Amino acid sequence: MFIVANDADGYGIDRCLASGAKCGAAAANAYCKMQAFTEAATFHKADRDDITNASATDACQGNSCDVVAIVCTR
Repeated sequence: MFIVANDADGYGIDRCLASGAKCGAAAANAYCKMQAFTEAATFHKADRDDITNASATDACQGNSCDVVAIVCTR
């Protein structure tokens, strides 16, 4: 699982994925391919339970987070 920070790349990919817009699947697949995986199995707006890295939880307030979780397959 990859956690994509809010607007970390300047392209707004995380907003596209989190909103469920049509570009979400293509963006998630492209992200997985850039990481040497085949495709995205799932993608969604992350909640606190998705994040185990202490520094990444800074993007969360309560259970709501400003990041997207992408699960890639080989």
